[in-house]
Amino acid sequence: MEVMLIMKRIEYMCTHCGKKETRNENTGRPNPGKCPRKSNGGPHVWVKNRVLN
Repeated sequence: MEVMLIMKRIEYMCTHCGKKETRNENTGRPNPGKCPRKSNGGPHVWVKNRVLN
């Protein structure tokens, strides 16, 4: 019997600048970092953009 592990990948997108990062489902959101479009170099705000298989 063969067991297949399927890792879902999630594409996150910053709501302010549109930057996208793809990560595995179990790693969570990317680190905030500095968003170039926010005043005073504020952090990115990550939301789930889409789920990739």
